[in-house]
Amino acid sequence: MKPNHCLLIGSLLFLCHPVANAATAVHPSLLPWPQKVQTEAGQFALRDGMQIIIAQPVSARTQEIADLLRDGLRSVAGIAGKIEPDGVQPASGAVILKLVSRSSDVPAKTEAYTLRIAQNIEITAEDPRGLLWGVQTLLQAIDTSHPGSPSVAQGEIDDAPAYAWRAVMLDPVRSFLDLDFIRRTIRVMSAYKLNILHLHLTDDQAWRFETKAFPLCNPPGEPFYTQAELRELVVYAQRYGVEIIPEFDFPGHAHAAVTAYPELDCEGKTRPMDEAIFCAGKPFTWEFIDKVIAEAADIFPAHEIHLGADEPFAVKRWTTCPFCQARMKARGVTTTAQLYHTVVADLDELAKRHGKKLMVWNDAIHPEVTPLPPKDILIDAWAGSDDVIKLAHAGYTLVNSSNRPLYISSYSKRDGFPLRLVWQWTPREFGRREANVNDSDLKSEPLPDGTRVLGGQACAWATEQHLMERRLYPRLLAVAETLWSGTHRGDYAGFSARLAAGQSARLRGLGVPDDDALPAEMLFTGQDLRASDAAAKTGFAVADGVLHAPAGPADAALRSATDYRNFILTFERRAAENTGETGFFIRCVKADASAKPQGFDVRSAPPPGMKINVTDVRDLVGWNRFELVANGRVVSLTINGYLAWSKTDPSPRAGPIVLVGDGRGFEVRNIRVRSLDSVPSL
Repeated sequence: MKPNHCLLIGSLLFLCHPVANAATAVHPSLLPWPQKVQTEAGQFALRDGMQIIIAQPVSARTQEIADLLRDGLRSVAGIAGKIEPDGVQPASGAVILKLVSRSSDVPAKTEAYTLRIAQNIEITAEDPRGLLWGVQTLLQAIDTSHPGSPSVAQGEIDDAPAYAWRAVMLDPVRSFLDLDFIRRTIRVMSAYKLNILHLHLTDDQAWRFETKAFPLCNPPGEPFYTQAELRELVVYAQRYGVEIIPEFDFPGHAHAAVTAYPELDCEGKTRPMDEAIFCAGKPFTWEFIDKVIAEAADIFPAHEIHLGADEPFAVKRWTTCPFCQARMKARGVTTTAQLYHTVVADLDELAKRHGKKLMVWNDAIHPEVTPLPPKDILIDAWAGSDDVIKLAHAGYTLVNSSNRPLYISSYSKRDGFPLRLVWQWTPREFGRREANVNDSDLKSEPLPDGTRVLGGQACAWATEQHLMERRLYPRLLAVAETLWSGTHRGDYAGFSARLAAGQSARLRGLGVPDDDALPAEMLFTGQDLRASDAAAKTGFAVADGVLHAPAGPADAALRSATDYRNFILTFERRAAENTGETGFFIRCVKADASAKPQGFDVRSAPPPGMKINVTDVRDLVGWNRFELVANGRVVSLTINGYLAWSKTDPSPRAGPIVLVGDGRGFEVRNIRVRSLDSVPSL
């Protein structure tokens, strides 16, 4: 009888056996799925004191990988491994890490590895990068279903990535992401063999990069990453096999920079969001960009630097600017689109001067406008399938960041596409504009044959970090498998089964919090309100679970009995009109119930200079969902899944949550608060 090749989820290996599905639902599984797997009968038992041996030659990097393996064995299996000094011979039951040389006539496989499990466990690779991925596979393959007896199925895995560029983009500009969040994202990336972290460091809302050349970009009280912190983060990421590529958005998305240095503007003026753009012709513009690139190049060793160049909303200003018109004449171009191409070309020249390869978003280059910028610019393809295909035909190399469905969290996509549609995407196809989250299948266009695609990138834009993690996972794992496994990834049912077999616990072990598991307290809608003297004074009342705020003047406010500093506050609110207020104040100074609250005012309106473009968040008709997160000095408000604002609280003290009426009357329900003060950081 011809054998069937079936999946054994328990040991995550192919079995030459007609029936393997009995074990698929109950054992842990590998994700991403390896390229080639064979099994043998038997289990390798993991024991305390097991040797971890680095075969010659030993380097600082192989020692670091051995440290990661030892730490992982302790975390995953409760096993205390022992890293042996050079020259110790392995006893039976050891883990051996071995770098091997390749023949000069064989192409390098820098991320490939072989994991052999027999009397010993041996991980071999040509490069430390492959050695690390072999360690991550071993840690995932451990079966801990028998308490006190962790083991790994015997056999062999030969594995290598389908794509070299396996990236995640994080946006700490719109809502600041603390370093603990970024570190645990790096740990998750490494566990699932994602190797590039794209950090979007500047935009209209803020500069999160400390620039010593232009310190006004980092105003007092605004959170940012110091250069020392970024250097440490680079080292931390390198330990986990992740490279950090910074992004600085030039010449558009420039509200923060132009506010700090108005001379960057054509007319020397500050501008509101979406109306700020660097002057293309002023020497100061190019001095500014050059010095920022120099600072970044000194911190980030990555070969690439991302300089954005997307969405130049205010580019029409160049048509009347004498500096820009002089540049146009000097460069021999006649249209603003051609002028923009000269800016991209000069960004490329500056990047090369500092030893970097330029990367830009695809709308930086108009494929039908000549002359085109240099073809060695790397294109981050995010929107507009027709133009992306034209750029591919023109000979540019792409990273596929198709916003449909890879914008896992963003302003426009909010919650993003469902897991099934994210899984359907491949780097060789690009989501069409009409693709919708409710589609049964992803609407996409195949990229032309011969297109150079380095890989892909999942993007998380404009989202508070707790909500971002709820959106990232498990969809990021689908992207990770597609980019690593390629055509070997199997079907969606197999992915779903492996996803359900231990990935949530694995994420928790890597430090990803489960916000839904935090204890929640209800505020102002139950017995606490009915027994409150303040309720009688203010006219607040509860009916059918809805809190009704008085329509007339109020003499007092409702105050929580507990003080909160770091927390998640969720509620639903309805009012006849959007007044820009929610009625909530947080971190208030303790005072008499009749006193006006002194604390952080939670407004639904955006800060000055910013705007909200979508009607359901701007107008707030009917019931609307609010999620407020106070985390240290950063306070962020999300309305109906859309980040309304993220601000700095100058007084992040513990204090009561207070609700006041606005004199017009409104309704609130499902007011819940979850404290974050007891959540550990890893």
